[in-house]
Amino acid sequence: MKVILIGSVSSSLYTLNKLIEYQFDILAVFGYEPQDESRVSGLVNMRDLCEKNNIKYYPFKRINDKNNIEIIKALSPTIIFAVGISQIISKEILSIPVLGVVGFHPTALPRGRGRAPLAWLVLNENYGAATFFLLTEGVDDGPIFIQEYFQVNENDNAKSIQGKVLKSINNALDKWLPKLKEGIWDPKPQDSVNAYYYGKRSPLDGWINWEWGAEDIDKLVRASTKPYPGAFSFYNNYKIVIWSSEVEKTLKIKGVIGRVLLINDEKLLLQTGKGLIWILEYELRDINNELVDSVKLRIGDKLGYNVEYEIFKLINK
Repeated sequence: MKVILIGSVSSSLYTLNKLIEYQFDILAVFGYEPQDESRVSGLVNMRDLCEKNNIKYYPFKRINDKNNIEIIKALSPTIIFAVGISQIISKEILSIPVLGVVGFHPTALPRGRGRAPLAWLVLNENYGAATFFLLTEGVDDGPIFIQEYFQVNENDNAKSIQGKVLKSINNALDKWLPKLKEGIWDPKPQDSVNAYYYGKRSPLDGWINWEWGAEDIDKLVRASTKPYPGAFSFYNNYKIVIWSSEVEKTLKIKGVIGRVLLINDEKLLLQTGKGLIWILEYELRDINNELVDSVKLRIGDKLGYNVEYEIFKLINK
């Protein structure tokens, strides 16, 4: 069974490792290599593993470019695995492999179709699944080959969810790939009645409004942490990127929303619109996104901007 793999994130690498382990005939790997790697969350190097296993490697920026399509056609794959790629696979590529294109999604399809699944799992779900399914022209709506479920707990963040996804990928492929090698190709249709979709998220969606409650802010921090760009607010002329937080449930302190009430081993306790929150790990960045180590926050400092006062200053410049 001749296969091609398209993708360049951790889920792509784990899938490639399993295809190698089960001795599939891997014709080539197409790895996404963007112009600006800093704009892509979770990018990994696929080239090294390919070179180690004598697999042809083709870098791409747009998978649907004519040159890539011609290469794929010439290779004549039985199956294409498109795992961890956010670009839409064209109808022309979908029609090339003998059996079809296998996609991957980390939600329990038909739940949670669409974009930014790790973040949405943290924000809205209590379980997910490593789901391998047949790609169609629709959005994550093709019939399913296998699903390996995992729980989403209240303390999970994007990074811990990613770990659960990768473990579930291994388990799913250990169950499914031996059957696939035997020629079993029997995807089951999704229950479209229970389907719903999540929309695209951008780095700006990590902005914190301190008027929100502590639990909502904590959830946003967990959803936006690595491999994503992080939740953020502002302090004077700096951007403060927050990687981890924790809701404070016992201290009886009341302060101004957004102000630092306590500092403990560089951890900051802030007042929110409802409750208190500890900022456990953070960094300051300047307008050029360079790290700033020389500035330290103090008790009484306020995060965020007073919009009307900032407008007043601009008017009176």
